[in-house]
Amino acid sequence: MDHLIFFLLVTTMYFGINEACKKNHVVIHNELGPGIDLNIACRQFSIERTPSRFHTLKYKDPFYIIEFADNNQLPHGEKWYCLLSHGTRPKYWFDIEVYAQAYYPRCGQLRSWIARKDGIWFTRRYHSPPGHVLDWKIQ
Repeated sequence: MDHLIFFLLVTTMYFGINEACKKNHVVIHNELGPGIDLNIACRQFSIERTPSRFHTLKYKDPFYIIEFADNNQLPHGEKWYCLLSHGTRPKYWFDIEVYAQAYYPRCGQLRSWIARKDGIWFTRRYHSPPGHVLDWKIQ
């Protein structure tokens, strides 16, 4: 009987926690400069083939958001990649893994990526300053 009660308690806690889980966010900002558009092509790595999401973000537009929940079924978890580019043909670009799920699902995660002329900046927190993480690749 003790095992049954323990099993019911663990099962209830697991499903209760997952139901209250806030969605994760990948946020992309364009701070390249006036008149410079940021081209964004994001795709989800999964067992099923998912099409890319294409978007052009104007300078100082609010931002581009991908909202999703971590996946419990995938052995390696949820992964998102985005190709960021700007310039003619596009001249400057970088293909980034913008989010990778840990071993267990997480709730309410933020990944904020900022495109600037000197490279790509990143932060995981809402109120902390971003840091420079990548330089643009030049084609």
